[in-house]
Amino acid sequence: MRRWIALGLDVLLPRSCVTCDQVLPAGTSSPLCAACRAAIVAPGVAMCHSPAFTSARSLGPYRPGDPRDVLARAVQRLKYHGDRSLAEPLAELLAAHYPFPDAALVVPVPLHLSRLRARGYNQALLLARGLARRRGLACGSRLLVRTRATVEHATLGAEARRANVRGAFRLRPGMILRHAIVVLVDDVLTTGATADACARILYAAGARQVHVYTVGRTP
Repeated sequence: MRRWIALGLDVLLPRSCVTCDQVLPAGTSSPLCAACRAAIVAPGVAMCHSPAFTSARSLGPYRPGDPRDVLARAVQRLKYHGDRSLAEPLAELLAAHYPFPDAALVVPVPLHLSRLRARGYNQALLLARGLARRRGLACGSRLLVRTRATVEHATLGAEARRANVRGAFRLRPGMILRHAIVVLVDDVLTTGATADACARILYAAGARQVHVYTVGRTP
């Protein structure tokens, strides 16, 4: 019954793709049209090493200054404009192209409580839960804690980003990772400063490998 009600509403009040405004077919559950979904994924976007984490992969390059970049528009609407509905299709794409071990623990990069209250949700947590659910993986949603508010990274250079997150994360008390393989999830990887800081905490807690997986990666 719900399906038919939703279908009827789509016929009466057609919905549009959140990134290109193209009218969506009636009954479509995703807020993204097929063309935008296809445009988001650019296989092979990877960084194989870092001072801390084992590897990093993303669905595609993140170019927020390019009006043609569907991935960037989707991430920005999810992160800054409250469009939580985008978390599901983006998590689905992450799951479909998941390259890491099937026994991994999925861990989101945490937000500080002050930013969580202001935004109302953590986009990394929504992505991590969606990925974990689709791949049948455990999700350590409360494993990492952000101990202090940090400056928004979009305004900072590489060295300032590293200084900004230094000492900003810790493991929740009582948590132990015994040789675990961790997939650290976030929306975008730029310099890797945040992922690096989180990975060091996870390794200190006993993780064997830490792989970073994001929707976008700054070229």
